[in-house]
Amino acid sequence: MRPYNLAVLRPKLSWLVCLLAIQAVACGRQPDPVDVMAPADSSAGLTGPLHTVTIITPDWPPLEKLFVAGLGLEETGNGQVERSVLDIQRRLWGIPEAISWSTRILSRPAVPGTTQLRVLVTDAATGAHRLSWDRQELGPYGMGFPTLDVFAWDKELRGLGFERATAEVEVFDVTAPNGRVYNVNEATFLGPEFMRVIAISRKGGLPQVGIFDSVTQRGGPAYATQIVPDIDAMLEILTEVLDYEVRSDRTWSEYPIPFRFTLVHARGSSTGHVALVEYAAEHTRSGSGVPPRPPARGMVMWSFEVTDVAAVKARATARNVEPVAGPVTYTSPSLGHHTAMTFLAPNGFLIEVFQRD
Repeated sequence: MRPYNLAVLRPKLSWLVCLLAIQAVACGRQPDPVDVMAPADSSAGLTGPLHTVTIITPDWPPLEKLFVAGLGLEETGNGQVERSVLDIQRRLWGIPEAISWSTRILSRPAVPGTTQLRVLVTDAATGAHRLSWDRQELGPYGMGFPTLDVFAWDKELRGLGFERATAEVEVFDVTAPNGRVYNVNEATFLGPEFMRVIAISRKGGLPQVGIFDSVTQRGGPAYATQIVPDIDAMLEILTEVLDYEVRSDRTWSEYPIPFRFTLVHARGSSTGHVALVEYAAEHTRSGSGVPPRPPARGMVMWSFEVTDVAAVKARATARNVEPVAGPVTYTSPSLGHHTAMTFLAPNGFLIEVFQRD
């Protein structure tokens, strides 16, 4: 799922490609005549871009191979945390006493503001919330990585043994709202824990889908995505509690299996956004039945930096959002000294918000 807008959808494009084809009229704001993905203005809101994606696995080497060797992230923190920190995180994340883990932090230090990964490597396998890479299966599973050269990255990832989801790298032309035509390249790979990672490039002088390293010409993660049973319920959390804005929201009926696609950004931001996909109930496939939150395997939590945790808590309480724990103040390997709280999204996914000192 690629979180940027297209004005014209070519029928032969794949399911993933069509997610990009969001017309400006659906965005509910005055679009940029060239790039309808651009923010309406530069003013920031209560919550910043997606800061951290948390993944749980008992098997670290495949993730290290994909994200470090393949996608160029650096391990900027690892190891066991102090017992006092562990106890706080158990409460915040809802992890039982019987499960222990080490924490590994992956980021792109040369690109401040890039979404980081927090991998909890458990000492024993836990239940997975996803059963496959099926695009219609409920659950969080995708992340996008901007690059100026998809073909070079594709060659490297395939050389490491990762399987591309499509037979070829997707190459297609797109027409912007002002009639300008530009080219898009994309390669989607099947990763560990039934996650998908997407190398994506916009040509024709347009900005990439997120910030990237000017030296390596690669970046990301720039966004994360979920298949959900009810987008409207998720939007209440994202917009009314976290103060995010919907950049586009429409239903695609051009395909045999229609779906709704919604793109949600932090106000004023052009990176670190989230994408939600919803199929009609008869076309939705359930996962394992394990809730998509810790201690389940896979992508289980999104973390957002906020300017006022108390304000977020008040917004959540006013909307009867189910809390998990916090606010609590402590120092962690991935977020430093901060105050954090967690609550459940309507689909059972865990949301963490934090405010730095």
